[in-house]
Amino acid sequence: MNRYSISPRQDLKANADGSVDIYIQNENPGAEKESNWLPAPKGKFILMLRLYWPKEANPSIIDGSWVIPPAQKIS
Repeated sequence: MNRYSISPRQDLKANADGSVDIYIQNENPGAEKESNWLPAPKGKFILMLRLYWPKEANPSIIDGSWVIPPAQKIS
C-alpha cells in the first residue's frame, strides 16, 4: 500500500457523528475501512502524533484545553 502516515488531507471516511476512526494494524481491515487504515508492523511499534501549527484558541493542545484522544486496542 506504501502508506506511512495518515492525515485529513487523505480521503478519510467519517462516522455518522463526524468522528473519524483510524485503523492502525498489520492486516487490512477490509475494503470499507481501507481508506482509514495505516498499515503497521506485526510486532511492537511506536505510535507518534505530529501537530503542525496548532491553534492557540480553545480548544488547543497548547494550553491543554484539547487532549489527544487515547489509542484503543480493539480485538
